[in-house]
Amino acid sequence: MGSKNTIIIIVIIALIFSIAGVAIGIMIYKNKNPNSQKEIATYSLTLEDMYCNIKDSKKILKVKITLEAADKKTHEKLDGKQFLIRDDLNKIIRNKTEDDLKGKEGQVNLQKEIKESVIKLFNDENITNVYFSDFIIQ
Repeated sequence: MGSKNTIIIIVIIALIFSIAGVAIGIMIYKNKNPNSQKEIATYSLTLEDMYCNIKDSKKILKVKITLEAADKKTHEKLDGKQFLIRDDLNKIIRNKTEDDLKGKEGQVNLQKEIKESVIKLFNDENITNVYFSDFIIQ
């Protein structure tokens, strides 16, 4: 009986060490995996309210836009040239009709167009997103 108890104790200890080893291995793998979600620093620039005429309409669009950049230098470049961004945005929005701006699809399309235009304007792919804080057509 003594040897059976010893064998059972050894098996239980080996099982505990095996489980602990697998758990530690998983934790180490998660911390070293480049695909694991880690916080990426982003920089945002919120422009002042803009009021833009809408093409072929008596209505105007009041919009507050935030640009997001993945790089601090890009953010500083955007911040220093807000007048260029605002001019570019006015040109884009003034060529939109009410139908172009309707609904979620209209806003998403406008965000994409603004992002592409600002990337082209600054020749900088670090501009990652465009957000609307306000989007009011009156």
